[in-house]
Amino acid sequence: MSSIEKQDHKRHDIPVVILSGFLGSGKTTLLKQLVDWSMEAGLTPAVIMNEVGEVNLDGQMLPDNVQMEELLGGCICCSVRGDFGLKLYELVLELRPDVIYVECTGIAEPMEIVDALTEVSMYAPVQLTSLISLADAAQLSEQVFVKAEKKGSTKLKKLVKEQIRSANTIILNKCDLVDEQEADRVLHEIRAWNATASVLRTSHAKLDRNVWLDALRLSDERTENPITTGQACDCCSTHDQHRTADQVDSHHIHQPHHAFVTAWTHAISSPVCSERFEQWLLALPDTVYRAKGIVQFTDTSKRYMFQYAYRATEFIPIMPQGEIDDVIVVIGEQMDAAELEQRLYQLLEED
Repeated sequence: MSSIEKQDHKRHDIPVVILSGFLGSGKTTLLKQLVDWSMEAGLTPAVIMNEVGEVNLDGQMLPDNVQMEELLGGCICCSVRGDFGLKLYELVLELRPDVIYVECTGIAEPMEIVDALTEVSMYAPVQLTSLISLADAAQLSEQVFVKAEKKGSTKLKKLVKEQIRSANTIILNKCDLVDEQEADRVLHEIRAWNATASVLRTSHAKLDRNVWLDALRLSDERTENPITTGQACDCCSTHDQHRTADQVDSHHIHQPHHAFVTAWTHAISSPVCSERFEQWLLALPDTVYRAKGIVQFTDTSKRYMFQYAYRATEFIPIMPQGEIDDVIVVIGEQMDAAELEQRLYQLLEED
């Protein structure tokens, strides 16, 4: 075989970067930055976005010329895991992008996604080059690494722990919301879970461009040094997915750590008062981790994408791509959907 023939048969893998992290940690903000850098470098990026709700709102933040695949109505690590493999395979065959970014829903366990990606890599030229986990410094301080006199959510801690343990790069984001001493304490706790990953402190998920280059490993050696991320957890394993309900006994039935989290999606039929709507958001129960959506207000002609996380709100004027209705998505733990709907109706009736 000639040297030219050998070169033709050499596999050129497409780097895949996974972004994980709990709800509201800044994944989409970071994703937009990575996509912008990719396009500025002349690369063709593709994005797979997962939303546990029925609508993808974060995708509105990306340039409209970026190829994006959506996985809605379930978590990428279990209920739509098979769809993820198919979407990834289709992207590779049809688009042949230079890099693929996967933004997990905030309640995903990354190791299950790594496992699914590994299956695809057996018959498609893709390779995981980086698993980046974003952590909200303020949230970790108040809800995960809580002080002795407080009690945090055990289930939330287990999920965040899995997201941090699996990463090769950890971004401690929103450090502007805590003082330096508290950021040091949170960082110390993170190191106890993952002592080998690179850890970066950021605000607004702003990174140095070299971090992006390292994530892609844009060098001739990138296919020779695959990332090692340890063993996948056994929840929602492929083995159990192919069993029938009768074949799985009580010793094998268990749920992933995020099973306690649910999503509530509701369309908004008319504009609402901006002040009352923000009050509605800030009055959401403590069991709500995140809320987002698209709304139109009675006191302005613009439409807004809103974000709510950890008792903070953000409203961004947008021009939605395509036809998309005004909608609210609320994600939280053991939420009372009937109560949320009643409170929303009260808000709408007042207008």
